[in-house]
Amino acid sequence: MTPQELNDALLRGHEIRGIEFKESQPLTNKPFVAKVVRAMLGMANKRDGGVIIIGVQEQDGRLEATGLSNGDLETWTQDSLASFAAPYADPSIEFELGKVEHNGKHLVSITIREFRDIPIVCIRDYPDVLRQGACYVRSFRKAETTEVPTQTEMRDLLELASEKKLREFLQKAYRVGLIASASALPSDGSLYEQQMGPFK
Repeated sequence: MTPQELNDALLRGHEIRGIEFKESQPLTNKPFVAKVVRAMLGMANKRDGGVIIIGVQEQDGRLEATGLSNGDLETWTQDSLASFAAPYADPSIEFELGKVEHNGKHLVSITIREFRDIPIVCIRDYPDVLRQGACYVRSFRKAETTEVPTQTEMRDLLELASEKKLREFLQKAYRVGLIASASALPSDGSLYEQQMGPFK
């Protein structure tokens, strides 16, 4: 996330499905990091993934970048977060941890990619935060991470997984000669247009 993208997100004044804000805490705070992992699971199961920004608090009804102390900032590394998250997710979550500055404050951004092949499931409990066997998503009703709450979120997740499997099948069919031309393979854009057709 660039400083300009962060500034735009803060000016919006609230979270959206693809962006979640978290307060300033070190990665050594395990209950807090479990909540970050929960958000990562939800973002990974969302089309185009999302971003978690650490070091932001709501003050007087608006978002304020409070930043992290140098000591807390140093605890946030790619490897440390990956080590914490790995036992809770199957397949693993693909993400990139970065550090960004805003008005002299240092924040952490975690950019999560959408799942590669199949939806990501939580495979281990963390008391009052994560449940083994749960599939977390970003809700359409409210910008939050939750277990699949309605048929809308479930349908969206299944459609995304189906698209990936169809694309994988067509690519294999092309490689073995069942499809004569790579131009016959649908692009991400054309698949999206087909999906959105009834809603336009």
